[in-house]
Amino acid sequence: MMFPRVVLPLCRLAGRPAGWMSGVPRMSSSVRSAPVLSSRVQGFCSEKDKAEVVHREQPQRNSNAATSMPGYMPSNKEKWMLVFTGRYPSKADIPKEVSYDELTAAKDKMRVYVATLLVILTFVCAFGVAMWGKSERDRGESLLKRNLQRRADIRQKEIADQAAAAAEQK
Repeated sequence: MMFPRVVLPLCRLAGRPAGWMSGVPRMSSSVRSAPVLSSRVQGFCSEKDKAEVVHREQPQRNSNAATSMPGYMPSNKEKWMLVFTGRYPSKADIPKEVSYDELTAAKDKMRVYVATLLVILTFVCAFGVAMWGKSERDRGESLLKRNLQRRADIRQKEIADQAAAAAEQK
């Protein structure tokens, strides 16, 4: 059977560290902690090959990871966002360093607020333009009448300029 001959080397190669391949870029830490072979490919491997496959260890987590997490010093605009979204009662209550997750959550909430505001403004402006157009229609104004009037004004100005030029020549 041809297929297991192809899969067998994959099972053996998967257990080697990622650094042995010279042309392959290094994987990120989240990818490195994932199992090397997919379950579908592992189904074709024998028990011996499965035992040879070495999964990379997950990075060691510190027990006090929440306290050792690096913080972010928010700017005045970001402090305003943290207060506006209700994360803190006032700017004075905001600590010197804020977690990335907290700041990202505040920014995401601000994006929702701004998007909602823009949708509401769009509807208000569309309603206003519709009312303005209806009022012009009721007065009998239209773009066609404006364009015809503008062209008539330009024509009258040209005639007046030609008459003035003819008067100067005499």
